[in-house]
Amino acid sequence: MKKYDAIVVGSGIGGMAAGVLMAHQGKKVLMVEKHDCLGGRVSAYKKGEFNFDLGVHIISRGNKGPLGEVLRRVGAENNLEYTNVRPLSSYDGKTFIFPHDLATMVPEEDFLGVKQFLKDIRSYTDEEVAQFDTVTVKDVLHKYTKNPLACSCIWMVCAVYTCLPYWEASAGEFMRCLRWESAARASGYPEGGCQAITDTYSKAFTKLGGEIMLNAPVEKAVVKDGKVVGVIVNGEEIDCDMMVYNGDIKTAVNKVIGAEHFDKEYVDYVNALKYSWGGTTVKLAVDGHLTDLKMLSQFGTLNQEKFYEDLAKGIIPEEVNFFMSNPSNYSKSAAPEGKQMICFTCPHQLDLPEEIEARLVDKMMVTAEKYIPGLSEHIIIKEVLFNSDIMTASGKGGAGIGIGQVAGQTGAYRPKIKLPVEGAYVVGAAAGGAGVGTELAVNSAIEFFDNYCK
Repeated sequence: MKKYDAIVVGSGIGGMAAGVLMAHQGKKVLMVEKHDCLGGRVSAYKKGEFNFDLGVHIISRGNKGPLGEVLRRVGAENNLEYTNVRPLSSYDGKTFIFPHDLATMVPEEDFLGVKQFLKDIRSYTDEEVAQFDTVTVKDVLHKYTKNPLACSCIWMVCAVYTCLPYWEASAGEFMRCLRWESAARASGYPEGGCQAITDTYSKAFTKLGGEIMLNAPVEKAVVKDGKVVGVIVNGEEIDCDMMVYNGDIKTAVNKVIGAEHFDKEYVDYVNALKYSWGGTTVKLAVDGHLTDLKMLSQFGTLNQEKFYEDLAKGIIPEEVNFFMSNPSNYSKSAAPEGKQMICFTCPHQLDLPEEIEARLVDKMMVTAEKYIPGLSEHIIIKEVLFNSDIMTASGKGGAGIGIGQVAGQTGAYRPKIKLPVEGAYVVGAAAGGAGVGTELAVNSAIEFFDNYCK
């Protein structure tokens, strides 16, 4: 019977990072992936001449963040090159730079309020930031300004960071993301697309002796005397000293390990955890160079709460919210010369009916035409992903990130990486860590390694 020091279940970037760190330490590590490719949400697929990322990504700190830190720690070759970008905001067909351009767009007292809000965040110590983990961004921001345009700008930054609205997101987590990104000044997109990240990590993992099994869904963890001692994959039991689950903590507890192995109080706690929001995504391959825009944060209203209340009822305005990223303006690998790939996503509640999502797509196209006139006439390929598509690919209810960085679920209140069953751990966007999306997952892996493997 095969035996490993650790089995990593799932090859998303959190699992990849944990596997690389353990393999470098000399552990015998097996990574099992239920799909036929690696990377989870940091993966890509090809259609015709175009390479589509599964998600819509910008890496918050590039090589200066945790993605680079893991590779530096293990002495792996890092060929990841990022094209840096400064985000633009937009409303009513007009683009502007936040916060600089707000000086001419809102009353002076509100502009100064926003500036002070950002200045205070940058001045806080880590301990002071932690005190904001149980309150929302809105709770804090409204002490500085309630101007609708200023608040919508912060709402969009918050949505990009956490895939949550600012009336739900943790102010402490928002502060961490903003502080780290501001200090690094390295936001960007990798040459070769997000698949280049997965390829770099998987190469490092196998070079360090790690083993990979594809098309290998874990049916169940093997628990003996209160300890996870293996997993069952395709009917075969594989032994291990620890299972590192890179996926949804609710699935890990309720299905993979089994709720019967945990106290009811803990199971109830896990099941009550809130996910981030999801989103409807449109990915377009077009037959020309239609725009120089790289990244755009667009909001279609100045009353965000009403927008989402109406959206839940099926009321959709002509101009809607979306975050746009155009990979072909960062990386030559995304599209053939003279053609482009244009992606945009509208964050929204997880339980939005698909009928509304389909109508939302139409309005997203109408809104996009304001910035890219004639866009619809140049489409070669149109990919639309609903929440259900993301749920099929990655689980987690279709959540854009995973267990949400809502007030009361970040910092010390984040689900713990070590589960209350011996030998079982969860990494990725479901437990531990902090930061923006992909970096949250990698930080979780670093936290796991530093606390439980040294």
